[in-house]
Amino acid sequence: MRILVSTVLAAALAAAFAGCASSAEHGKEKLAMGTVPQERYEPLSGYYLTLRTEPRQTLYVGEGGEVTFALRNMDKKSIRIIEWFSNEADNVIVSCQPWLTGMSAPDETAWTELSFDVRRPAWRYPLELMPGNQVLVTKTLPFVDKLAVSPGAERRFFLRAKLNLKSVSVSSPVSVLIVRPAPAKAVKPAGTATRKAK
Repeated sequence: MRILVSTVLAAALAAAFAGCASSAEHGKEKLAMGTVPQERYEPLSGYYLTLRTEPRQTLYVGEGGEVTFALRNMDKKSIRIIEWFSNEADNVIVSCQPWLTGMSAPDETAWTELSFDVRRPAWRYPLELMPGNQVLVTKTLPFVDKLAVSPGAERRFFLRAKLNLKSVSVSSPVSVLIVRPAPAKAVKPAGTATRKAK
């Protein structure tokens, strides 16, 4: 029954997971001029890349639902990825599932891949990462701002990501995303007057 409920909830979430797009930040990587996509990108070998969620994993309803992933070159040599999307968010695909009561780990049959449209034209840039450097990719999760979360409560989700590329294959470990209600806005005490500047 738990698996069935999880699957149904995941399917419901999928309807709200459209249109993921966002901006990104860079480390000390090198970007060349944009190019049109090729029909085939040959797989690279001998690389050591990691993909991880950045520390901020608590989001608040109404604040945009942005999650940032870091792709880091852990090798002792640089790597050049010629198919990197110029629209940074298109380089990462995110999957999600709700953390239901009684769960201690994700249900491998209940992952929902968040759908998004690759920006057209899908220009590419050769991305060169030096040893130890990283590039940050920020994804917007639209469902976050649509959640109904009661004051004092929170919703939890399992999250994982992978690169949307052909030449390298990298996935992130599973992380936990916490969503809380929007912080209450400060209210001025009744009768408080605003002093005008002289």
